[in-house]
Amino acid sequence: MAQAGEKYWGAAALLNAVAEKGGLLHYRDYAGRIELLHEETGNAEMATGFRMAEGLHANFYHNFMRKASFDPYREAVLKLVDELKRLL
Repeated sequence: MAQAGEKYWGAAALLNAVAEKGGLLHYRDYAGRIELLHEETGNAEMATGFRMAEGLHANFYHNFMRKASFDPYREAVLKLVDELKRLL
């Protein structure tokens, strides 16, 4: 499960492509990029999905998450990825 979560974190890196398209590459970190996209789109679920992706990334290293917790995180990240794809 920890390794699967890391794959979802990698999918959230689609944020780089969206940022490049929108000219946001001068923002060095993912958090800054997602905050700007949240402001531009008004979609609060983007920020939530990103924070959930960070949780899955942390779980890869610390393995603290149970299956019941993992599933909602995964769903939020999948929504984020769908939204990022829409912005491309």
